[in-house]
Amino acid sequence: MKTRAAVLRDMGKDWEIIEMDLDPPKEGEVLVRFAAAGLCHSDDHLRTGDIPVRYPIVGGPRRRRGGRRGRRRA
Repeated sequence: MKTRAAVLRDMGKDWEIIEMDLDPPKEGEVLVRFAAAGLCHSDDHLRTGDIPVRYPIVGGPRRRRGGRRGRRRA
């Protein structure tokens, strides 16, 4: 299974959009289809080194799930 991801390879580098392999869901897990994902300001802290991490790292905690919408709750 393939997916695309924003990857940061080292501090101070630009984000790259790459295609990568995604493991299929294991027992008790589900596969969720995302229509869009984005980077937020917190991801920039990974690039500048304000948040120490091990590189490479996949960013983009902000996601929009694909599929049908349910009823709105009041």
